[in-house]
Amino acid sequence: MPRTADTPMLTRREAVEIAHVPLGALDKAIEQNIVTVHKRRDHSWLSSDDVGVVALLQKTALPLPITVKRKIRRWVRETEPYRPGNGTELHISDALIVRWSADISETVHAAESYARLREQWIETNPAIKGGEPVIRSTRIGVRAIAQRIDSGDTIATLTEDYPQIPAEAFQTARTYARAHPRRGRPARPWRNADETLDRRGPLPLAG
Repeated sequence: MPRTADTPMLTRREAVEIAHVPLGALDKAIEQNIVTVHKRRDHSWLSSDDVGVVALLQKTALPLPITVKRKIRRWVRETEPYRPGNGTELHISDALIVRWSADISETVHAAESYARLREQWIETNPAIKGGEPVIRSTRIGVRAIAQRIDSGDTIATLTEDYPQIPAEAFQTARTYARAHPRRGRPARPWRNADETLDRRGPLPLAG
């Protein structure tokens, strides 16, 4: 994963998971050079403010010309309307004004937070569970976390079961699991059983 200390970066699927936009809409923005893609390893990475751009374009629900979309992108990059005190309107013409809303700012902040927490809490190590992503310093698989939440468990329940792990780690694990589904053949039944978290008590931290 890329360093996120200066510029929070997300994969395409992480971006659409957080922005709640179709993957096709993001890919179209990439093809039209509306957002910038950074190729690293086997992923295409986007900056957190580009996630906001895609979310904003999706909310306009209008077939804007590519030149207008690129103007919106430049405006976001130069003015950072998601920062407190910055301008939130772009005058395209006398008849068209683009307004940056609070919920788009929340999307950008969520992307920034997720990128930071992913680096802090998600670990992929070939020596741990065959390279399955886990919560850092444990053997708790992120897909097992997502499975429990999707099955009805709450974050509060998970923190009761594993008090040494903060709630933000579980939420980050769920988002990561949704954005990084297991590749290849479906998991075998005995592997599914191994993925299920032990409800008898907290797992020890890896040494």
